[in-house]
Amino acid sequence: MYAVVKTGGKQYRVEKEDVVLVEKLNANDGDQLVLGDVLMIGDGKKLTLGTPLINDAAVMAQVIRQTRGPKITMIYKRRRKNSRRKQGHKQDLTLLKIIDIAETGGSKLSPKKATAKSTEKKIKVETKVKTEPQPKVFEDKVKKEVKAKSTASKKSESKTKSAATKPEIKAKTKTTTKTKKTTTKK
Repeated sequence: MYAVVKTGGKQYRVEKEDVVLVEKLNANDGDQLVLGDVLMIGDGKKLTLGTPLINDAAVMAQVIRQTRGPKITMIYKRRRKNSRRKQGHKQDLTLLKIIDIAETGGSKLSPKKATAKSTEKKIKVETKVKTEPQPKVFEDKVKKEVKAKSTASKKSESKTKSAATKPEIKAKTKTTTKTKKTTTKK
């Protein structure tokens, strides 16, 4: 069974389980719609024509998503006037899936709204715990412990270096520590 439906100023031939791109309709994703402007219904050799519409016929469709069509670029140019204008456009479209075609009883069809997803935003609650300041003596102890640990780690790193690299380091330090003393007479 197929039907010819009019929506958005255009006519579409649809069958059950078809997916159709039509002009934008005001509906959310997952909503069901009833398209009541049915021009023709065909079922095998049986054909029903409307004048212009079929009374009490309807097509039930479900919105898959709202989308946009391809970009169309228009260029306007006036010759010898150095006047050019470029304009782009994307048409808003709705993607529909045809659920059912009703030859009679279309006025009794009731569309279902999609179940709204709860969009609760989690709000972070910051609680500031007031702590009593630690005495300065404690801070000094912590600083000393950190320094001791860092020097201990440096010593362990220097021990892990190979013996071949140690003389090179010593040789470099000896050459850099020598200073030349100059005396000048006045």
